[in-house]
Amino acid sequence: DVYKRQLFYYGSMFTLVPLCAWLGIAVGRCGWLMHEGGHISLTGHTKLDIKLQELIYGMGCAMSGGWWRSQHNKHHCTPQKLKHDVDLDTLPLIAFNKIIAGKGKKSAFMRFWLPLQGYLFGPLTCLIVALGWQLYLHPRFIIRTNRYFEGVCIATRYAIVAALSYAAGQTVAQAVGTYLLVHAFGSSYIFVNFALSHTHLDVLDADKHVHWAQYGSDYTVDITPHLFTDWWMGYLNYQIEHHLFPTMPQYKFVKLNARVRTFFEENDLKYDCRGYFECLHQTFANLHEVGQSVNH
Repeated sequence: DVYKRQLFYYGSMFTLVPLCAWLGIAVGRCGWLMHEGGHISLTGHTKLDIKLQELIYGMGCAMSGGWWRSQHNKHHCTPQKLKHDVDLDTLPLIAFNKIIAGKGKKSAFMRFWLPLQGYLFGPLTCLIVALGWQLYLHPRFIIRTNRYFEGVCIATRYAIVAALSYAAGQTVAQAVGTYLLVHAFGSSYIFVNFALSHTHLDVLDADKHVHWAQYGSDYTVDITPHLFTDWWMGYLNYQIEHHLFPTMPQYKFVKLNARVRTFFEENDLKYDCRGYFECLHQTFANLHEVGQSVNH
């Protein structure tokens, strides 16, 4: 019986890899859903949405909703603004613009690592970041802020994973390997898609100011709407609309899209909408260009 279960999970890479990819996408989908709860746009009831976010993020991703809200709200206030948008503070593992990369020129590790970031971002860096969140940053935040509910959610998730691994007849090494492969897919899925909307765009100097709509027009990009893209990105391909109306349920951006575009055109604001694969290419091209700059 144990042999049969082992064969099912590890007898063929044709079974293991698609299964882990499917589970990884499920983990990523939990990320999209908790994002909605964190913006209080899941049910519209603040306390309920926060608890649902913490439950989904804890059980689905082994991460802290409280930590995420404390960071993500700063990003929404000033996207792409230096010293304000925490999503720009990504060293030592990654740099999305040359100003940030310049800070790594004195580090031997970053002079080695950053030039490779265009190749490493999807398959490796995203996983390292996810594990850093799961195993250090988020548990530390939970302990420091006494968020017992989140701690229980995460502990329950690990208990379920351990029980399933045991029931499948996995060794500890096999269980850890499966976990890493699942989260390699999951972290790459969600982090790469999040990167498409901002990271390859210009940044705003720390001492400069623009109005709310300009953060949407000049420092955010939409991904061309499509039935599959809308699902794949959890409606966050409508990133301009999301930054203008962060507490609006994300599926409603489909109807809002045309009105925002018209408003921008009437007020001489840029409405930047690009194809999915175009943005994907620009994101990785930017990673490569920025990474090379650290040694020049």
